[in-house]
Amino acid sequence: MSDDEPITEIGAPPVLVPETNRQWKLAPALNLLEKSRQIAIVSADTEDDARAIATTADPMGRNWRDPHLFTADSMETTERHVIGDVIFRSTPTPPAAKPKPKRTKKA
Repeated sequence: MSDDEPITEIGAPPVLVPETNRQWKLAPALNLLEKSRQIAIVSADTEDDARAIATTADPMGRNWRDPHLFTADSMETTERHVIGDVIFRSTPTPPAAKPKPKRTKKA
C-alpha cells in the first residue's frame, strides 16, 4: 500500500451502552471487617444489581450480596456512568504499635 492511496473507512453504527446517574457505595457493615476494609463503588440502577456486579467483579471473591456484611448507600450524580463499572477502593489500616524491646542492664 503506498502513501498516495486513500484509506477506505467502513461506517459502523455507534455502540450504545446502558448508562445511569446512580452509583452505589458498598462498604463493610461491621467493625470486625475493619482489618480488610475495602469498599466498592458500583454504577447500577438498583441495589441488587450493584451487589451482583460487585460480587462478580471482585478479584478477592467477596460476596457483596449479603446485606448483613455490606451496607449499600446510593448516590445520585450529575455525570452519566456506564452500568457495570466498578471501582474497588482499599483503605489501609494503621499498623499495630510494636512494643519496645526491654533493655537489660549489664553487670
